[in-house]
Amino acid sequence: MKKNFLIVGGSSGIGLQLAKHYISEGHKVCVTGRVRPDLPDADFQYFDVTSDSRSLAPDADRIVSCFETVHTLIYAAGFLQRGRIETLDDDDLGSMVNVGLLAPMMLIQRLKCRSDWPLKVMLVTSSSQYTPKELEPAYCATKSGLGMLGASLVRDKSLGKVLVVAPDDVDTEFWRGSNVAKEEMLDPVWVSEQIVDLSGGAFKYKCARILNDPPRVEVLECLNNEMARI
Repeated sequence: MKKNFLIVGGSSGIGLQLAKHYISEGHKVCVTGRVRPDLPDADFQYFDVTSDSRSLAPDADRIVSCFETVHTLIYAAGFLQRGRIETLDDDDLGSMVNVGLLAPMMLIQRLKCRSDWPLKVMLVTSSSQYTPKELEPAYCATKSGLGMLGASLVRDKSLGKVLVVAPDDVDTEFWRGSNVAKEEMLDPVWVSEQIVDLSGGAFKYKCARILNDPPRVEVLECLNNEMARI
């Protein structure tokens, strides 16, 4: 069955590679971001998830209307923000909350209300979900929150499968302008292949880490439908 995929953060990196994969399988794909990717077979919707919270609601309404039915939402938006907490102003903190939590919650809320189809949700977080970092306090907090969002959604019997994937650092445009060494970062093509593999099969909820030393996948939790209802 060909399905409709909405990939938030599909202009580059992991989201772009996932878009290429699902297009190659004949699915209909809509990607969002701030830059249109070179994907002639995908629909594109401009979506700046770092924008003011007041604009997120109408933007989310516009995004979800691009399909009559979205079968799978992939949230892969990333936003680099580094600095100790006192160096981050209110706009910085607001942007991180918008990207990390508010936008995905708004999209899932709207998609679930619009469709009778059990929505499948794939959330790409980060190893920062599990690893506190001095220079990424808001980033770590929102990634942890995004992981908990997935773990909570799985208890909703009317939702489809929920996958939460936390990769180590990936060599993408996310790091542009930073001085972070990329030599040991994961290849985004390989990471996207692991996410596709993790999303297959029968499960209600799956949480996994994708590690880089050596590159490997570690499934932390996997629940079937009955266990997820407890």
